[in-house]
Amino acid sequence: MKKYETLIFDLDNTLIDNNQAMKYALTVLVTRLGLEHKEKEFEEWMAFDTDYWHRWESGQVILPKSVQTLEEKRVYLRTNLFIQFFKTQGVEIDFPTAVFACKFYYDMLGVDIVEIENASELLRELSPNYEILIATNGNTQTADKKLEKANLLPYVEDVISSDQIGFSKPMPQFFEALFERAKNKKKETMLLIGDSLQTDILGGNQNGINTCWFNPNYEQAKEEIQPTMTIHKLLQLKRHLEQK
Repeated sequence: MKKYETLIFDLDNTLIDNNQAMKYALTVLVTRLGLEHKEKEFEEWMAFDTDYWHRWESGQVILPKSVQTLEEKRVYLRTNLFIQFFKTQGVEIDFPTAVFACKFYYDMLGVDIVEIENASELLRELSPNYEILIATNGNTQTADKKLEKANLLPYVEDVISSDQIGFSKPMPQFFEALFERAKNKKKETMLLIGDSLQTDILGGNQNGINTCWFNPNYEQAKEEIQPTMTIHKLLQLKRHLEQK
């Protein structure tokens, strides 16, 4: 009897090369806004975006009292991201421009899509025997585009996104929604596979499910965040699953 029944995959930089998608989206956005391209704008965007969402996930971003609904939360978080980033670049943009920038950027995120090596092969081989879920802190519509363009969508039973829920990994509310959506309700037979220690591995650890750290760059794990297993290539997951 196999140990795991449900495999929960992170999407960006686990199954999809999100760095390439983000670089393309930012480049065309800056051009569309008529702004000057800067030498290190992508590196600065990556650092700012990562820090912004980690601050939100850890409860450091406080929503205004006027933000009440899930849609208002989505709009505020995303538009504020662009307003604050461009401010670091010495550019002030107003709210309507930030709304446009947000929509345009997320649309463009679904254009230049490349799968992580062997992602489609892995899901194709695993999907007959496991419930395959996607758990992403990204936009639902963009996630669907990425999965479709990378030919991964046929192997996925459901996509759970922070966009739908209003909370992100590793927040417990995200995992409560995930457990509700999964057909299999036994946490001990779930495995979360992701590249981020801070969101995927910590989220799994804090919410009672085993984790697999996809670590293609051979980084060192943090002492306080330890995965159940570690892989450096996606196909290595099959060997771990066969050993259980």
